[in-house]
Amino acid sequence: MKTIILATDFSESSKDAARYGYDLACRIRAKVIIVNAMIITAEIPQTGFVTWPDQEFDALLHDYETEIQKFRTELEARVSPDSYLPKLVCVNEAGRLTEVIRKATADCYTELVVIGTHQGGMLSSLLIGNHAEQLIDTVTSPLLIVKPGTVFKPLKKIAFATEFKNPKQDLEIIYHLTRFAKLLNAELLLVHVSDKPENTASLQKTLADYLLELSNKANYPHIYYRLIHNAKIEAGLTWLCEHGQVDMLAMVHRSRNVLAEYFGLSHTKKMNKLSALPLLVFHLQHNG
Repeated sequence: MKTIILATDFSESSKDAARYGYDLACRIRAKVIIVNAMIITAEIPQTGFVTWPDQEFDALLHDYETEIQKFRTELEARVSPDSYLPKLVCVNEAGRLTEVIRKATADCYTELVVIGTHQGGMLSSLLIGNHAEQLIDTVTSPLLIVKPGTVFKPLKKIAFATEFKNPKQDLEIIYHLTRFAKLLNAELLLVHVSDKPENTASLQKTLADYLLELSNKANYPHIYYRLIHNAKIEAGLTWLCEHGQVDMLAMVHRSRNVLAEYFGLSHTKKMNKLSALPLLVFHLQHNG
């Protein structure tokens, strides 16, 4: 059975994301795991806090258990009697969200991890960091990042942005996306942003190879291609998200070394900041 993990800290933005993920799970008939990572101040030495007494930890755990069960009831109430009701499991774990999610995904095959974008202020950022950006770098399962206030609606078109530089890796992801699109009866749009002419021989050959491979193996007729003329990838994709009647943007994030990250965010992280659409991230290990 497909499994979707909904990561929440019970903030309104994380609840919005969890609601979106739950409604999506109903559509694709997936099992749901709600995961809450309890941040214990003693685990963060730079804050200067001391270890919490056991009784206070127990009280905190009880509060979280109450909250997660309350949220579970809310989610299940969203499902009409004649619709699919996902099997739902709740997990409360002490630790940093990245580690708790890593453990949860290791324990079962995870189709998707859903998280909301971080909305805290400066103090919150110092304590827990930017969850979405941390998970982009660490989660190996597909990661769906949902912006605050996003309400689930039927997905009619999913855009996958690619530079056509890693055909084998791209095709593996496209096959994964094709299975996802089939469940939703959605179009899959392959998008390439470039300021080079579309009719270059190398690009035409790459496209021909892609489409031939897809027609032979994907067995899904609703796959299309679009070239967006723009010198900057983020500008082209932002235009697509705003004017291309797209419901979700999918991208590949390749892990970069610390120096590369210091000099600039990856395209994926930039689009996480720029786009209002749900962003589906596929993580690949890559140094450079």
